[in-house]
Amino acid sequence: MAFEQAENTSRFAFNNHFGNVLTPCTVVPVRVYSDARNVLSGIIDSHENLKQFKDDFIKVLLWVLIQTCYKKSKVQEGRYTEQSKEKELSLSGKHQELVGPHHIEHKESSKDLESFHEELGDEWSDDDIFEILPHPKTSGIKPAIAVASGGFSIPGSVQTHIDAHVEQDVAVDKLYSVVGFGLPATDRGNTTHVEHFKMVEFNSSYSKFLSIPQDWIFVSLLNLKMREMKQMFPTEWYEFVLTQLDFHHLSEKPSALLEEGIRDSSLRDLYIQGLTSIYYAFFGMENSSPSSAWLFRAYLGGIPWSISLDWLTGNPELFQLALKAFRYTFKLMVDKASLGPVEDFKELINYLEEYDNDWYIGLVSDSEWQQAVLQEKPYLFSLGHDPNMGVYTGRVLTLQEQLVQIGKLNAEAVRGQWANLSWELLYATNDDEERYSIQAHPVLLRNLTVQAADPPLGYPIYSSVPLHVPLY
Repeated sequence: MAFEQAENTSRFAFNNHFGNVLTPCTVVPVRVYSDARNVLSGIIDSHENLKQFKDDFIKVLLWVLIQTCYKKSKVQEGRYTEQSKEKELSLSGKHQELVGPHHIEHKESSKDLESFHEELGDEWSDDDIFEILPHPKTSGIKPAIAVASGGFSIPGSVQTHIDAHVEQDVAVDKLYSVVGFGLPATDRGNTTHVEHFKMVEFNSSYSKFLSIPQDWIFVSLLNLKMREMKQMFPTEWYEFVLTQLDFHHLSEKPSALLEEGIRDSSLRDLYIQGLTSIYYAFFGMENSSPSSAWLFRAYLGGIPWSISLDWLTGNPELFQLALKAFRYTFKLMVDKASLGPVEDFKELINYLEEYDNDWYIGLVSDSEWQQAVLQEKPYLFSLGHDPNMGVYTGRVLTLQEQLVQIGKLNAEAVRGQWANLSWELLYATNDDEERYSIQAHPVLLRNLTVQAADPPLGYPIYSSVPLHVPLY
């Protein structure tokens, strides 16, 4: 708009602002990112920091696992509440339908059919190898005809009611003994080794909301390294993290549940098993401190291969959680070296919650980095390496407000620059691409106005769609 004349302005109109080249209009705050790069020499290669890294990783990983299970429990509890309400409404509707006249008319016929099927079930004696449930005579199974809501029975539909004293484990064990999951086919006369799934029995009802899935545990590794992880397990940190959780969305008393959960040894052993599986998948079986080059490769996701790593990468969700905990630990190492050591558990919790809420800690090449910028995350951190200097660098983007001044250039000043450009190139035939006149006069924004001239004097113009910029 500054380069165009008004339509109603005469050719020789008087310029009321002939003394003003740039007229200020307003100041607009704009949210932009500041880009800072720091050399991490003395931090990433410090022997004390590398030695402390493993202990911090166990604490951060434990916090990540507990927080993940806690958030899942809140989502599942909300879904369970909604489903229970819907089920109550549906059962009440079905009860009203069954009380109708159709139910009374077919009452006697249903009794006759029930007695007929009981006699037929008693006479049935074929031994089926896939018969999971026990025989009706010995197990107390009572067949009954399924009656539709309209009062008519569906042909071939039988509902089986099992008494309370019949345990479900009997049926499951019989199924395992017949099928043999995951094993090759064997002769019927040979004995087949069946692996039973051992269910964890918790001592508290609180523990089921924090239980980690069974596929997050690498069973083959537990017998070797379980004892070592029990010695490294931070018990006080584990109890402190549990006390920070809020279970007011449950119907039970949160204080009573909390005390029971802390004393539950089964839940603690479950987290020890999960930590063992992930810890040795990252660091291997050796107890030596990692090197700075190893930390850099692991931060990028290039962990040395092992059988445990194959198991971990086979579970993408768990691998991403472990990698997230590793990067949080690296950022914690940098912050402790820059800002000072962590005084207590409360300060450590504040660090981790800040990383989780206000930071994206990853790589610039990740798609999540772009998403974090679009979502205006307050801080972004990435680790890099400068091959020319041979040092590791940390890149931090910080979101902040910057005041941008908006002004209007004098139209005659712009045309004067274009006229001078025409004289310099066409008549003076100056072929120097880096002319001094382009860099001079910053108040006139000479560099921009010269480029905005019509080709071939200026540069080709690439314009976008009209943008709305509020001035107040």
